[in-house]
Amino acid sequence: MKLNALLSLLLTAIVVLLSGCSHFRPSGERLQEAVSINLARQSENAGYGLISTDELAALFDQKEPFLLVDVRKPGDFRLGHIPGAINFTFPKDVIMSGDWSDSLMKGVTEQDFQKLLGDNKGMLLIFSCGRTTCARGHNAAMWAVRLGYHNVFRHPGGVDAWKEAGLPFEKDAK
Repeated sequence: MKLNALLSLLLTAIVVLLSGCSHFRPSGERLQEAVSINLARQSENAGYGLISTDELAALFDQKEPFLLVDVRKPGDFRLGHIPGAINFTFPKDVIMSGDWSDSLMKGVTEQDFQKLLGDNKGMLLIFSCGRTTCARGHNAAMWAVRLGYHNVFRHPGGVDAWKEAGLPFEKDAK
């Protein structure tokens, strides 16, 4: 599993490095391919599933019970989020360590996360961020799986895909 995580990180680093070279900058289909492969490998390596914006919207329509966690910064969350989402911020860089780091998590503990998720390890958990390239959703979904939850999904398109689809959006009062 560490090797797969390392390969995923390496692919991300290559995409970032090559984007600085004008004649090697992935664009269009190549960029979409690199992002897609990275996303698929993160999901596969961490043991969680992926859910599209349309599938998430259908869950709302079906009144399916689930917990939707928006993993962006509180300020971004207040500016707008998917209705019913709860905010719990995760770091933006892919977490490579197998240990929960209170300093990396800015003082939020593993117990805080478990309390948010609840005792039902089979509960449908969905983690959403701002956009597909945001690793916060990956980090949260990965940690939920590490804590024994087994019905875990990442909504990679996040808030940007939700808004683009013209779906309802909430803003917190200032």
